[in-house]
Amino acid sequence: MKKSLFNGKGRTLLGLLAFIAIGGGLIISTVINERNLYKTEILIIFGCFFVISLLDHFRRVIKKDDKFIFNKRSIYFLICSFIGVTLTWFINHEMGYGAIIANGLVGVMAAIFLPNDLAGITYTSSFMGMSSFAVIPSITAAAIGSLIVGIILLTTVEIYAGIGGKGGTTAALSTIITNAIIKFFI
Repeated sequence: MKKSLFNGKGRTLLGLLAFIAIGGGLIISTVINERNLYKTEILIIFGCFFVISLLDHFRRVIKKDDKFIFNKRSIYFLICSFIGVTLTWFINHEMGYGAIIANGLVGVMAAIFLPNDLAGITYTSSFMGMSSFAVIPSITAAAIGSLIVGIILLTTVEIYAGIGGKGGTTAALSTIITNAIIKFFI
C-alpha cells in the first residue's frame, strides 16, 4: 500500500504541525513584543505548558489509527462551515452589527437548530466571519475561507478533540491561509 502525507498519520501530523505553528507563533510574537518583564515570564511559563501538552498530544495522535472517510456527514460539515463564515461576515459587515454580535447570533442559532457536532462546526467557522475588511474583504473571500475552514475541520477532527482553543486556532489558521490565497490572486 502506498503511503502519502495526506493519508492517515501524515495528515494528522500535518494538521498538528499547523496548529503548533499558529499557537507557537502567537506566543513567541507576544513574548518578543511585550515590554513588561512579569508578563513575559508568565507568557514563557504558559509556553512551557503549551509545549508539554503538545508533546503529550503528539504521543497520543501517533498511537491512533487514523482513516479519513468522506461521506454525507462531511458534506454537512462543509455546508455548516459555509453558513457559519458567510452569515457571520454578512451580519458583521453588510448589516453593520459588528463581529461579536454576528458571532453570537450565528452561534445561538446553530445551537438551537443543529445537532451538537454541526452546531460546533458552524460556531467555530463563524469566528472567521468576524474578520475585518482588511483581512476578509468580500463575501466571496468569506466563501473561499469557509471551504478552507471546513477542510481543516474535517481533516483535523481528532487533533485537540475535547480540549479548549481548537475553534479559535482553526479560525486563525484558516484566516491566514485564506488571506494568503487572496493576496496571491489580487
